[in-house]
Amino acid sequence: MSAMRNLKQQLPPLNGLITFEAAARQLSFTAAADELNVTQAAVSRQIKNLEQHLGTLLFNRYNRRLTLTPAAQQLLPNLQSAIALIIDSVAQITTAEEPKTVTIAATIAFTTFKLNDWLSQFLQQHRDIEVRVIATDRDVDLQREGVDLAISYGDDRQNNNLCSTFMFNDEIFPICSPEYLHNAGIERTNLPLQVADLLQQPLLHLDEEHWRGLHYKAIDWKVWFRSQGLIPPKRLKGLMINNYPLLLQAVLKGQGIALGWRHLVSDLLDTGELIAPVSASFNSQREYYLARKADCNNPHVASLQDWILHCALD
Repeated sequence: MSAMRNLKQQLPPLNGLITFEAAARQLSFTAAADELNVTQAAVSRQIKNLEQHLGTLLFNRYNRRLTLTPAAQQLLPNLQSAIALIIDSVAQITTAEEPKTVTIAATIAFTTFKLNDWLSQFLQQHRDIEVRVIATDRDVDLQREGVDLAISYGDDRQNNNLCSTFMFNDEIFPICSPEYLHNAGIERTNLPLQVADLLQQPLLHLDEEHWRGLHYKAIDWKVWFRSQGLIPPKRLKGLMINNYPLLLQAVLKGQGIALGWRHLVSDLLDTGELIAPVSASFNSQREYYLARKADCNNPHVASLQDWILHCALD
């Protein structure tokens, strides 16, 4: 207790020192008051108390102008150095205590066919970071739901509360399996088919339920056919599934032809497990991008963000 009393006796009032630094830096009590969100009278009072404690004047007061006395000129740089040291120390503590769990949201399909592989590689290199994945086919509110990163689709890049980075464009085209072609009696030498030929084949559909939780309109077979200049029948028959990974499983088992999104099926096309039976494709002009909260400064979030963008742009 005696050491604390001695320390308090040796130190000037801390509020007075903070007020002095602002006023001395700007040579204005009015500007200091604005910066500290107090009245000008409060600034004057703090400076007066500090001067009384030090037993010397800190400012030469003229009509509308302030200058620093020699005592103030000696005090100011040392005070600013001490404040900078405190700020740096606090920043180091804050950074050290940043939560190490990063939450990322993406669609079920993107999580299944891309994100899981990307995260597996990331976690091997960042064993001190934990990742929580929210796989959902609905729009996610990053602020309200405590999500750090989201792989988003559409036109939300303009949201002022988010920082969004472009990943890739949307390309959509029909896909099927080699087994389907064989069962349908279609020789690969006869590929590509004409767009109109698809109307004679069993088509697999994403059910309307899949699109219900999203802010953008569905891209279904009718939209795709119209993008190719073909007016489809009012009703297109075929199996409907509300989950894209399950729909893709049906495609791989040879049950029909579905629409494929390039970024989701590219690996399966490369291995030959899937085939594009027509050469036509549709670019919806929608973009995929990685979004994070604008006020997020967590270095672990930044690490995962950089990794996702590296994988997407590689």
